[in-house]
Amino acid sequence: MSRLPRTIVTYAAPLLVLAGCQGLNERQQAWLREGEQAYREKRYNVAIERLSLLVNELKNNPEAARAYYVRGMAYAMAGQRSRAYADLAQATREARDPDIATRAEAALGVLYFEDENWSAAARALARATDKMPAEPPLDALLYRLGLCYERLGRWSDAQVVHRRIVETLPQAPYAASAARRLALKAHHFAVQCDVFSQPQLARRRVEELEAKGLSAYTRPEVRNGKTYHVVLVGQYRTYADAKAALARVRGYVPDAVLWP
Repeated sequence: MSRLPRTIVTYAAPLLVLAGCQGLNERQQAWLREGEQAYREKRYNVAIERLSLLVNELKNNPEAARAYYVRGMAYAMAGQRSRAYADLAQATREARDPDIATRAEAALGVLYFEDENWSAAARALARATDKMPAEPPLDALLYRLGLCYERLGRWSDAQVVHRRIVETLPQAPYAASAARRLALKAHHFAVQCDVFSQPQLARRRVEELEAKGLSAYTRPEVRNGKTYHVVLVGQYRTYADAKAALARVRGYVPDAVLWP
C-alpha cells in the first residue's frame, strides 16, 4: 500500500462522478463504471483491472483520459508509483475535459512533492492551481506549491503564493499556515531546537547548545498574538543542507525540527 493515500485523497481532487460516456459501447461503459465504482470502494486492484480493459481498447477517444486518470489514482493508492506517474501524465496529455487535466496535474504534483522532486512538483502544482476555483482544496495545493518554492530557494515566489492563499481564501484550512510563513519573511532554513516565552530561558538554551559546538541563536516570533523566543541553529540556503543539519542536531536535541 502507498505511504500517502490520505495525502493524495486530500490534495489531488479525488474522483467525482463525471458525466458522459460518449463514444463508448455498452461493454466499454460497463468497464468504466465498474472501474470507477471499485476505485470509490477502495478496491484498487479491481479498478486497475477493469480500467485496463478499457484503456487497451480505446483509440484516440476522449474517454481514454478519464480512464487513465482513475487508473493512475488507483495505481497511486495501491503503491504502484511508476505506473501512477505514467497514467497521470498520459491523462494530462489526452484530456479534452479541463477538469480531468487539472485533477491529473494536481495528483502528479502531490506525488512529485512526496518524492521530493521539488522542480517537477512545482511545475505540476502551478499548472493545476492556475485553473482551479477559489475554494478548497486550492489552498492545500497552493501551500505545497509555496513549500516547493522555498525548497528550491525561490523565497520571493513562495511569498507570492502564500499571499494568494491569504487574500483569496482567508477562511480556508491552510490560510493560517500561509499567513505565518508570510509573517516570518524567511529567506533561509534553520533547525528549531526550542521555543520559550521568556527570553532569559531562550538565552540559557543557546548557551547550552553553543557549549556543544552548535551555532545557536534566538529569533522573536509572534504566535497567536504573543511574542515567543525561538532557539535556532544555523542558516541554510538549501533544503538538503537543512535536512542534513537536522540529523546532526537531533543527536543533541531529539525533538528538533526544521524551520520555517
